[in-house]
Amino acid sequence: MNKFEKVKNDEEIIRIYEKVSEVEDLNKGWAHHDYNHVCNVAGLVEKLLTELNYEKEFIEEAKIAAILHDIGCLEGKEGHPFRSFEFAKEYLRKNNLNLKYEDLVLEAIRIHSEGFDTDNIIALTLIMSDKLDIKYTRVAKEGYHIPGNRQFQYIKEILIDIHNHILEINFICDDKIDKLELEEFYFTKKVFKAIKAFSAKMGVIPEVLFNSEKWNEFYCFS
Repeated sequence: MNKFEKVKNDEEIIRIYEKVSEVEDLNKGWAHHDYNHVCNVAGLVEKLLTELNYEKEFIEEAKIAAILHDIGCLEGKEGHPFRSFEFAKEYLRKNNLNLKYEDLVLEAIRIHSEGFDTDNIIALTLIMSDKLDIKYTRVAKEGYHIPGNRQFQYIKEILIDIHNHILEINFICDDKIDKLELEEFYFTKKVFKAIKAFSAKMGVIPEVLFNSEKWNEFYCFS
């Protein structure tokens, strides 16, 4: 079992994310920051870095950052990146997990909410992967009542591919979606910002589609 699998399958980590789900329901959170979410993020991190030809160990450690990045949500969403960073630092030490890219992993966790200007490849990949996990599975109970956030329930799939230096992201949505409300939501703008930041640093050209057609709002966003 490699380091990533040890972290992902650690009962302590799974239990904490189960408690995160309980806390989010009690505090009327809008979106899940649960075990399913961090596993989704880890999967996307792996896909992106594999398609960009990064080495296996680098990818494995980036996925560890993905699994641990929201564990600080146990005490609420506000300030959770730093709490996740502190937990991860102690967790790696306690479990004798010596990572080759530990500094990059820990920094990625610490800045994953707003670190769009970083040169840290793990952080950039984590940030975009995290922001792109906004399909229907992310909406928490309270989130169905929040304008903008409630539109995520109609995002059925987000297809992502990198080919010939083009990053293609296709949002597959139900016809019930209110596209304008989605576009005006603050988090959608963070998704766009993350895509642009990742693309600029990785030297790829972003092509963002809404139901397989050019999503003009993305190209107007600055």
